[in-house]
Amino acid sequence: MSENTEIINPNENLQIPEWINAEYFHDIVKKDEPDCVAIKTFTPTAAIPPGENFTSVMLRLHMDLEMKDGSIKPKTYIFKTMLDEEKGGAIINKLSLFPKEMEMYGKYLPAFEELYKAVGWNIQLSPKCLFTEKKDNLINFLFEDLKTREFKNINRLQGCDMHHMTHILRKLAEFHAASAVYEELHGAYPEDFQYGFVDNRHGDAFIRESFLTKAESYKEAMANWDLENVEEYIRKFPTCDQYQKCAAATLQQSTNSFNVLCHGDFWSSNIMFNYLPNGEINETMPLDFQICKWGSPAEDLLFFITISPSAEIRVKEFDNFLAIYHKRLVECLKVLGYKKPLPTLRDIHCDMFNKNNSFYAFFACFNHLPGIMLPSDKDSNIHTFSRNDAIGEEFRRRAYANPLLVSVLKQLFPFYHNKGIFNFEDYDEK
Repeated sequence: MSENTEIINPNENLQIPEWINAEYFHDIVKKDEPDCVAIKTFTPTAAIPPGENFTSVMLRLHMDLEMKDGSIKPKTYIFKTMLDEEKGGAIINKLSLFPKEMEMYGKYLPAFEELYKAVGWNIQLSPKCLFTEKKDNLINFLFEDLKTREFKNINRLQGCDMHHMTHILRKLAEFHAASAVYEELHGAYPEDFQYGFVDNRHGDAFIRESFLTKAESYKEAMANWDLENVEEYIRKFPTCDQYQKCAAATLQQSTNSFNVLCHGDFWSSNIMFNYLPNGEINETMPLDFQICKWGSPAEDLLFFITISPSAEIRVKEFDNFLAIYHKRLVECLKVLGYKKPLPTLRDIHCDMFNKNNSFYAFFACFNHLPGIMLPSDKDSNIHTFSRNDAIGEEFRRRAYANPLLVSVLKQLFPFYHNKGIFNFEDYDEK
């Protein structure tokens, strides 16, 4: 690489396939850098530490490009490809995540940004995607490296302060508004977009097995959280049948409600920021559009608010978060010419408590937060967390006993129970 350039690999344990080499990328880079005549050096590394992403392989490609005038131009890109089957890829492939993301970057996200450009608003909703392809049963993406524009993530273990939460909620509203207007103009999204984390087209075995693998050790851990009235929360913990019905309810969206294309996996590590010299946030950039699903905005809001705020504001500012989101949502819908009735703040609150959306709050507590609240670790991945053996069980026990997780869930379990969101008996046959 060029002089004085130190390459840091944040995950030395990541195995990089041999086919990811300079020859493979030559023609792709040539389109982005027309004056490039050769890739002189090529060094792939992990793009992120363990525990920051669970559904794909993310690489940073470090290159020195020889240009037509003889100069050397350092360049980096982000490359995203699929997990190996035995490392969690089999689970991800069942959800059709990569084909869906290919459509998002190839079709929908550019179209959403064009809607804003048409009314004179310059809003970027995602990183620039330079290349997508399906090769040897793999779907691959090449993105601009946001790090070169000084974008970075917040510390997921600390969570987002109010300043960051405000910018994120406004950006989510911009994405949701454009998706609703696009649907109004062009009709329903394809069938894949009717499903997110829950996809019962292949039966309910995946949801059932995932729950049964984790539920008993989760409840055992709860008993040691020093949580007031914990016996009541354990008693009301969903049965497998209730959990399956709660999950299936996410697929029963009302046609009379305000619906959007939800991001589906909206949390702090899937959002990056760059900053002005005075420390103010300049730009907010969502990432990873693999699990997008048509449904209530409450799906994204419950998931995001459960996972991402700092401890000081997660519960305290819950209603304020919804007001911030709603204000920007209505601004965007109006400027984009949305013709249907505008959702009221009351509508958003009602959707947050609707039993068809409750899954996203519990799923975040049960499935996501235990991994997200662990410090970076080589074993922090979807494969280890889902293993139905002693290794997986030991990893889950360690995650469920993590003091950072416990401090979050000691806030959330009483809060969501008192709001009725964790009333799983609501899903029993009447």
